[in-house]
Amino acid sequence: MKTILKTQPNFRDLGQIPVVDGRKIKPGLLFRSGELFSLSDEDISTLEKIPLQMIIDLRAQREIDRRPDKPVKTIKSIVHIDIFDGARDRSEKFLKENNARELATVLIGDYRRMVVDHAPEFQKFLQILAATAHLPLVYHCAAGKDRTGLATIFLLTALGAEMEVIREDYLASNALSRIITDKIIREVTDSGQNGEILRPLLEVRDDYLDAALDEINKQYGSLENYVKNILLADRQTLQSKFLTR
Repeated sequence: MKTILKTQPNFRDLGQIPVVDGRKIKPGLLFRSGELFSLSDEDISTLEKIPLQMIIDLRAQREIDRRPDKPVKTIKSIVHIDIFDGARDRSEKFLKENNARELATVLIGDYRRMVVDHAPEFQKFLQILAATAHLPLVYHCAAGKDRTGLATIFLLTALGAEMEVIREDYLASNALSRIITDKIIREVTDSGQNGEILRPLLEVRDDYLDAALDEINKQYGSLENYVKNILLADRQTLQSKFLTR
């Protein structure tokens, strides 16, 4: 998968992802990403040439206050959907304790929490996609892998993608973000802490996705039922809007 932005390598187009009936997602309409705080002038220019019209920010307010997105002149609408970064405080505690075992399971618990506690926020996300005329758009969280990853899983499910395809897109964040991941680990190690124990928090893994799916199955029966009856996805509108014919 080609990196579009040099300063945010996890920014990517969902275009050409296949769905079950042989159609694909239209290119150049839906982009997923990590935060847009550190964008270079060159990358901002790239977004303006798309031209990007909408940002859906899935971060908690404390994250936005600390690292606000860079302004992009073509943006007509910015929507904030607050999905709490619940893993952060626990992670900082376990890092100080050098507790690798607990750090390895933080995101497993957080994925289970998010699919239950933040169903209204994911519902709002899908509703905005169905309703907005401000396209192309990008949606993002901090790293563009967990909250953004779950949002994408629900979107792709509504669009009719198979789980193998959904999982492949989810795991693509590891390769795209590897340089940033290694940089963070190196900086933490250089500060005198054990940076390597942070790797589970900086990557996506099958275990995290499986934990979310297991919780959904337990609470709501199936992923399809969750997307249809809990998130209330307007599948017909989303498919008509974002899929090739």
